[in-house]
Amino acid sequence: MFDACVLGVDPGVARLGLAVLAQRDRKVALLWSGTVQTASDLDEAARLRALADGARAAIDEHHPTAVAIERVAWSRNQVSALHVARATGAIMLVAAQAGLLVEEYAPNEVKQAITGMGNADKRQVQDALARIHGLKDVPTQPDAADAVAVGLTHLLASRMRGIAARAGAR
Repeated sequence: MFDACVLGVDPGVARLGLAVLAQRDRKVALLWSGTVQTASDLDEAARLRALADGARAAIDEHHPTAVAIERVAWSRNQVSALHVARATGAIMLVAAQAGLLVEEYAPNEVKQAITGMGNADKRQVQDALARIHGLKDVPTQPDAADAVAVGLTHLLASRMRGIAARAGAR
């Protein structure tokens, strides 16, 4: 299925990156991006609620047809990964409550789709969003920029699924 509008999510407990991108006349436009920050002195349940509230507000305002989330990288700090996985779960629940499809993309999948290199750094990803993909007003805040990249990865993958479906129907 081809998605015309997606909420891209870079999950985290301290900061949640969000971005809404839409496909319009074969071009992708960045409609909105932002970051939900939570105070470190809050308990984890309160932080997760704040993240869920932020994602719900973005869904209610922008009406995406899908949610794309960066998959947790378990090979790094496993305690941190557990917290990020909880944040991911909170966002997935909000998306499911809104009746939205959720797709996850590994960090190297996002980097490959955006820059052509699975080992690109954050600066290379941000540069590619503007230079290669022509997006305007790419945020400089890293979590929001990562959310833009995740959303764009989903739109590119969705476009390819649409092409493959049309080719298979022939």
